Amino acid sequence: MTENRLVIAGTGSGVGKTTLTIGLMSALKKRGLTVQGFKCGPDYIDPTYHTAVTGRPSRNLDSWMLSEQTVKEIFQIGKKDADISIIEGVMGFYDGKNPLTNVGSTAEISMILESPVILVVNCASMARSAAAIVKGFQALSDGPNIVGVIANRVGSEGHFKLVKAAIEQECQVPVIGYLKREFDIEI
Repeated sequence: MTENRLVIAGTGSGVGKTTLTIGLMSALKKRGLTVQGFKCGPDYIDPTYHTAVTGRPSRNLDSWMLSEQTVKEIFQIGKKDADISIIEGVMGFYDGKNPLTNVGSTAEISMILESPVILVVNCASMARSAAAIVKGFQALSDGPNIVGVIANRVGSEGHFKLVKAAIEQECQVPVIGYLKREFDIEI
C-alpha cells in the first residue's frame, strides 16, 4: 500500500497516544491537509475526538472481530479523498486478543495495512532505559515497521536530548519529537 498513513502506537495505555494523535491531526489539518482518523480496536471514545478534530468520521479497525480483508476494506473506504490517514493504536502496541500472539493488536493492524509506526514512549524518570524499551518493541516481532519514536513526559529539552541520543544510537530509529511533562493537560 502506498497511501500516506501513519500508526501512532504506545508502549501501553496512558502513554499519551490520544493527546499526541489529536494534536498531530490538528496540526496537519491546519496545514491544509484532509486528515482521516482511525482507531484500532472497538473503542468509541477516541474516534469521537478524531472526528471533532478532523471533521471526518473516524473509523474503527479491529482485527479481532473482523477479517483482515474487512479491515482493509474499512481502511480503503474511510481514507477516500483524504491526504493522510492517522491510525491511533489501542493499549500497548502488542496488546490484543491473546498475550502469546499479535492477533487483535495495533501491531497486527500495522502489518495488515503495511503502515509505518511511530512509537510513543513515556520517558519520565529515565534516559538510556528508554532505548531498552524501544529495542524490546523492535525485537519482539519481525513484522511491524517502527520508523520513529516520540518521547512523552520529558522533563526538559536537556532530558529529551539524553533520551534521543540513547534511542537513536541503540535502536537506529529517529526520535522525531517530544512532549514535556504537563500536569495541567490531561484527557
